Amino acid sequence: MNENLAAKLKNISQSPGVYIMKNINGDVIYVGKAKNLKKRVSQYFSGKNAGIKTEHLVSKIYDIETIISANELEAFLLENTLIKQYKPKYNISLKDDKSYPYIKIAKTKTGFPYIVKTRSFKKGDGEYFGPYSSAFAVNETIKTINGIFKMRTCTDNKFNSYAARKKPCLYYQINRCSAPCCGYADIDAYKKSIDGIRLLLNGKNRQLIKAMKQSMDVYVKELNFEAAIKLRDKINAIITINEKQAVVLKEEKDIDVIGFYSQSDKLDVVVLIIRNGRVTGTENFFFKNIYLNESEMLSAFLNRYYAKNLETGANIPDEIFIPARIEEEDKKSLAGYIRQFSSKKVKILDAESAVKNKNKYENASAMAIENAKKNFFEKSGGGRAVENTENTEEANRARKEKEYGDAVFKRLNALKNILRLNKIPEIIECFDISNISGTYAVASKAVFRHGEKDASLYRRYRIKSKNTPDDYAMMYEALSRRFKNAADGKDPLPDVIMVDGGKGQLNVLVKAAKEFKETAKISAENMPAVIAIAKTKDERKHIKNNETDKIYLPNRKNEVNFGKNKEEIFMLMRLRDEAHRFAVSYFSKIKAKSLVTSELLNIGGVGKIIYGSLIKSLGSVENIKKASPVELAAVKGVNKKTAKNIYNYFHG
Repeated sequence: MNENLAAKLKNISQSPGVYIMKNINGDVIYVGKAKNLKKRVSQYFSGKNAGIKTEHLVSKIYDIETIISANELEAFLLENTLIKQYKPKYNISLKDDKSYPYIKIAKTKTGFPYIVKTRSFKKGDGEYFGPYSSAFAVNETIKTINGIFKMRTCTDNKFNSYAARKKPCLYYQINRCSAPCCGYADIDAYKKSIDGIRLLLNGKNRQLIKAMKQSMDVYVKELNFEAAIKLRDKINAIITINEKQAVVLKEEKDIDVIGFYSQSDKLDVVVLIIRNGRVTGTENFFFKNIYLNESEMLSAFLNRYYAKNLETGANIPDEIFIPARIEEEDKKSLAGYIRQFSSKKVKILDAESAVKNKNKYENASAMAIENAKKNFFEKSGGGRAVENTENTEEANRARKEKEYGDAVFKRLNALKNILRLNKIPEIIECFDISNISGTYAVASKAVFRHGEKDASLYRRYRIKSKNTPDDYAMMYEALSRRFKNAADGKDPLPDVIMVDGGKGQLNVLVKAAKEFKETAKISAENMPAVIAIAKTKDERKHIKNNETDKIYLPNRKNEVNFGKNKEEIFMLMRLRDEAHRFAVSYFSKIKAKSLVTSELLNIGGVGKIIYGSLIKSLGSVENIKKASPVELAAVKGVNKKTAKNIYNYFHG
C-alpha cells in the first residue's frame, strides 16, 4: 500500500456513501456503497478472511475516493449511477447471456389492448410480464390466453384496417378473437378479460378462478346458460394451466429464489421466479473474472438486478431468498430502494435469517442451485469433477464426451447454446428438394449423428402430390411423410430438423411439425427443434468473401449470429451439402429411368399396356434391352412386328 492511500484510509468518514477504487493509471476498477464508509473500506485491507479473490482486487488498488451521501438510499442510487458511468472491471456487469422474452399487454389508442411477445422494454407503452425461459413458452402462453379470452393480437394499423372494412380477420372465424375492430366485443367485458389476464400472468390463478366462478353463478341464476358454459370452459382451461406449473411452495406467495454456482473466477446465477407458489420462469446470468467474495458478489448482483427490474416496471416479489449470508446493511439498503420506487415492502432473507423457515425454501433453493450448476458447466466449457453416480447429469456428460470425442462434444455443445436448444443435438436431419419445373420431383433426408454423416438413416421421397414448380408444397409432402413414419414407429425423431430454403421453407417445417404434434399428441419436450439454412443471395460474393450460410429460427426475424464459432455453421453447411447431393443423385436416377421409359413409349406398337406387360414379364428396362425378338414376342400382347421394332431400336 502506498503512503498516499494509507493516509486516505485514516481520514475516511464513517458516514454512509460511495467509495471509488482506482488503479495506478487512474482507471476506476471498482465502485461500492456502505452505511459506514470507513468500516467497509478498512475491511478490504485488514487481511482478515479476505480470500484470494479479494486479495487480487486489493493488489490493484492505488487510490480511493469517497463520496458522502445523506443516507443509504442516496448511496444506493449514486453507486448504481457510477457503475453505469465507469463500467468498472471488478463490478458485476448485469448482461444476461441471452435476451429473455416477455409478454406485454400493449397500450393502444383503440381502447382494446392487445397481447404481444417482446424482448425489449419501452417505458409507458404497456405492462410487461415475465421473463420466460423460452420463446416457445411465451408463444404457448399467448396462444392459451387468446384461446380462453379471445383477445386481439393485431397491431393498431391492422385493427384500423379491419375496422374500416367492417370485416373481421381469420382469427375471428376460427374463434380466436372477439373482433373488437368490428364492434363485436363489448369494451367493458374486454377490460374485464384484460384484468383476468393480469391475474393469470401474475400467477394469481386461484383468485381469477374464484372471481370467474362467482360470475358463472350469476349467469346460472339469470338462466343465461350459454354464457355460464363459456365461462365454465374458460375456468377448466385455466385449471389445466395451473396443474402444469410446478408447485414449490405451500404458501401462495410471490418469491424470487436466487441460486448460484462458482468455480475459480467464473459464476452463474439463476433467479427462480415463483408466483403464487408456482414456478413461472427463470433468468440466468453467467459472469467471468469475478473478484469479489461471496457476500459482496451476491449483494452486487441483487442491486443491479432489481434496479434493472424497477427501471423496466417488471413484477417485484414479496420475498427474495438468497442461499448464502449477505451483510444486513446491504439487505436494508436494497429493501429501502425497492420500497422507494415500487411502494412495495419486500423481505430479503438469506440462509441465516431464514433458518427458522428452512424447509419452506429447501425445494425451491435446491432447484435454483441445480439450474445454476447446470448452466455453469454448459457455458464455462468444462472444468468440473464428475460425480461417481451412474444417473447424474455429470456422469451422462462424461459418457457423451467419451463417446463423441472431446472436440465433437464441444462443437455440439456450442451449437446447442448458439441455437438455444434444450439438449445437445446428437442427431440432426436436413431436407432438400430437387426437380426441374416440377417434373421428376424428389426430396432427400441426410443425417448427421454426433457431427458425422450416418448414411443408414438417409431417406429419399418421390414427390407424388405435385407436378408443377411448387417447392413449398413438395417440402410439405416430404416432411408430412417423415412425421407420419415417426408416428408409425418406423423412423424415430431426431434432435433437430433443418430444411434448405430459408424462412419460406422454415414456415413449411413449422406447419408440418405443429400438425404432427397436435395429431400425435406429442409433448413439446419430445419434439425436435426446427431450423432453416439459406445461402447468401450473391453466390459469387459468398465464395469470394468466404461468407457462411444463414441459419434461421422460428419466430425470429434475423438470422442466428454465430460470431466466431465458424466450425458449428460449417458443420450445418456440410449437412446441407450432403442432403443436396443425395437429392440430386436420386433426381438424376429418376430422370434417367423416366427418359428410357419415354423412349420405349415412342417405339412403334408400344403403348402403356404393352410397356406394363414387358416390365411385368422381363422385370426391368435393362432386361428388355437384352431380350431377343423371340423372347419379346413371347410377352403377352407383343406381336412379332412390335418385338422386332423394340429389338431394332436398341440394336439397330
